Amino acid sequence: MRLAIADPPYLGRAHWYTTGGRKTVFRTNGTMNQSADHHNESATWDDPETHRALIARLHAEYDGFAIALARDSLPVYLSTWPAARVCVWHNPAAWPPGGRIHATWEPVLVHIPLDRRAAVGHVRPKDVLTAVPPRRLSFIGAKPPEWTRWILDMLGYDPETDTVEDLFPGSGAVRREVAQNVIPL
Repeated sequence: MRLAIADPPYLGRAHWYTTGGRKTVFRTNGTMNQSADHHNESATWDDPETHRALIARLHAEYDGFAIALARDSLPVYLSTWPAARVCVWHNPAAWPPGGRIHATWEPVLVHIPLDRRAAVGHVRPKDVLTAVPPRRLSFIGAKPPEWTRWILDMLGYDPETDTVEDLFPGSGAVRREVAQNVIPL
């Protein structure tokens, strides 16, 4: 089966992914880190139609997939894909915003392959993952290794028969986790 993991630039946040945006926001062992992975085409991701096109592409090209997104873009995704399975990544160490409420979760939409929707064996992942990213992130938004394993478990990933495409490679975390199953991307 063809599986995909998409962690695109978040809607309305192109400035996070360009060199002109909020560039340095925290220190790790005395070094400054860039705010997010750089994307030359990040401005196109501030258009909801680009996200809708991503959903259409994923449905057309893959048997199963997951999309990471910002909380406030859920209405755009759900208006295009109302049957989406909404899961939650809870990051208790999330960077505090300037607003009143400290949000510590991000939605992940999952399309499980049709023949893998029934429970099989002991692998029954929950629709909520609590995981803290490593302190030495290459940039804000990089996901912890547990996140990728959680996604693969929800998709019913089988290293013997499946391929996984990381559509936005960023930190390389997806590639590293899939490689642990000895199956190349």
